[in-house]
Amino acid sequence: MRSPRVLLLGLAVLVGSVTAVACTSGSSPAAPADDPVLVEGQKVYSSNCAGCHGANGQGGYGKKLAGVVTTDYPDIAAQIALIANGKGAMPGFSQKLSAEQIEAVTRYTREVL
Repeated sequence: MRSPRVLLLGLAVLVGSVTAVACTSGSSPAAPADDPVLVEGQKVYSSNCAGCHGANGQGGYGKKLAGVVTTDYPDIAAQIALIANGKGAMPGFSQKLSAEQIEAVTRYTREVL
């Protein structure tokens, strides 16, 4: 018979795996095709943000963004700085994304999610 520690560890791994799949499943809401900046923002969000914040911005490991990001960050510059520099558990993306990509994903989260 297996020890309770082994069983608990297995259960923790299973729950973590299911949570990760649930947070990343689905696709992000479509940006208007006639706005190339928002289209780019959707691509950046899907590949860099949705894993933590959820495909629809509903939250997961990261905080909820859909419908609240403009309340939490009424000044767009503050949100851009957060994405670029990170804070707490959220990493900064200034080394991975260009300033244009950060601006695009910021607009996407504010205007589409």
